[in-house]
Amino acid sequence: MVAKKHHYVPQMYLSGFANAVGQLYAVNAQERKCFRPMPANIAAERDFNKIVAEGVPPDALEKELAKLESEIAPGIRRIRENASFGENGKDREDVINLIALMALRNPRSRKDMGQLYLHVVRAMLLMTFEEKGRWEAWVEEQKKAGQWPKDKPADYAGHKQFVEEHINELRVHQNFTLEMELDALEHVYRYFDGRKWRILKAKDGSGGFVTADHPVCVHREGEMNYGQQYAPGLGLSDRDVLIALSPKVALLGRLEGEEDIVEVDKRTVASFNATVMGYAMKQIYAQDDKFFYTRAAPQPLGTAVTLLEDPSLKVRESE
Repeated sequence: MVAKKHHYVPQMYLSGFANAVGQLYAVNAQERKCFRPMPANIAAERDFNKIVAEGVPPDALEKELAKLESEIAPGIRRIRENASFGENGKDREDVINLIALMALRNPRSRKDMGQLYLHVVRAMLLMTFEEKGRWEAWVEEQKKAGQWPKDKPADYAGHKQFVEEHINELRVHQNFTLEMELDALEHVYRYFDGRKWRILKAKDGSGGFVTADHPVCVHREGEMNYGQQYAPGLGLSDRDVLIALSPKVALLGRLEGEEDIVEVDKRTVASFNATVMGYAMKQIYAQDDKFFYTRAAPQPLGTAVTLLEDPSLKVRESE
């Protein structure tokens, strides 16, 4: 059996927000409805990790990622249970690996990377045809390198017309996308590893932390974030990185400060949730409908009950 449904948010991460019967409370901003899914049925796309290469199983990468997730799962579980990285920080590496994977390998980041690459390639193609002399010089270089098909025409006008008519049909191959993501993991890991991670423990009565289909949030400290689009700048000193690990435990990463443990009240949890919700692509996940989130002053804290009617609940990504 070849797996077709590939999770860009690992099931083992989502399970940390499941209730006693294994379900989450989910809000779909696009359809403006709430539902109670199992982790297996959300934050996934068909063939998201599929490899297309002769002699390589199409789900080879998916299986390797599953192995990695199973290896780091015990450490993530201990952090959730103990609100600690463990003795000598032994579980810290596991959670940094999880954060790096989810920050980089998701539909939003993949789309952004693909569009950037296509923009560069299209510009380079069109530049080749700005002058006939430039095109002829390029063709001559290809012929000397043995890269131009033998006995194939190299007329300037015909090739220029073909490129201009089909330039917008270019697409990034899945294999290339996967390669870019895997190559970037090591670099992204260093950014997260270099931060100081404060562990946040939600107090009783706070409603608990929520997560989303894009769980790793990068935002400018002190700003109201509910409804905010993607915030770049991972390496900037004025950016915080937020990720909830369970309704009771979350992480706040900063370039400066201490790695400590802090109990947070309902309003702080609500502010954290507002940022996470504003960063979501389409869906928000919680353990139940008892969570809170901040709204623009002078409005009181929002709740799961008011969320579906809240005009700030917007569709971040189209189908």
